[in-house]
Amino acid sequence: MNAGELNEQISVLELQQIGIVCGWNVKRVMFGKVEKLNKTNLFSQVGIGVKSVKFTVRKQDLSLFNAFRWKGDFYFLTDIVEIKRMYYEVTAARIEPKICTVTRITVTKNERKNPVKRKEILLTFPGCLVEKYMGYAQQKPQAVSEIQYVLVTPKAVALKLADLVEIEGVTYNVQIAHTLDQYKNEYEILVQKDV
Repeated sequence: MNAGELNEQISVLELQQIGIVCGWNVKRVMFGKVEKLNKTNLFSQVGIGVKSVKFTVRKQDLSLFNAFRWKGDFYFLTDIVEIKRMYYEVTAARIEPKICTVTRITVTKNERKNPVKRKEILLTFPGCLVEKYMGYAQQKPQAVSEIQYVLVTPKAVALKLADLVEIEGVTYNVQIAHTLDQYKNEYEILVQKDV
């Protein structure tokens, strides 16, 4: 590896939380070599793949909890391999995170002991949407369109089944949680619409 090839400016991002808001913030800026790959990156275990990029950077404090921003695009890190003892080869998925707001409905009782539903905003966070499945089911007397996505979140974001997640004005319901990965969580989310 020729050090002169490390000429692309890359921002290393880390997730920070202030109150109920999480966001990716620049931790530092470094230089590296960037190579666009002609294969998809299956960064989600249950969703479809996205474009893949390989970064070569000097060995430093870096983990899959971080993310990159290069030329305005966001990169979700999926693999870090040490090469030649001085460098890391970092594989990343090019996908722009969406601003997500999770709300939970809790039932409390009023002064007359009647149940009252209360909607509470728990957290605003960045999440990456990938397509899972689109279905169509004929029901009587109308048809319903089901749109299902996979929401990939940083590990620090923990959702529960039945949580409501609003993304770009659409409210999705958390159906299935995949939380065994050490660095990220994946949630199958669903919205149903009458056709």
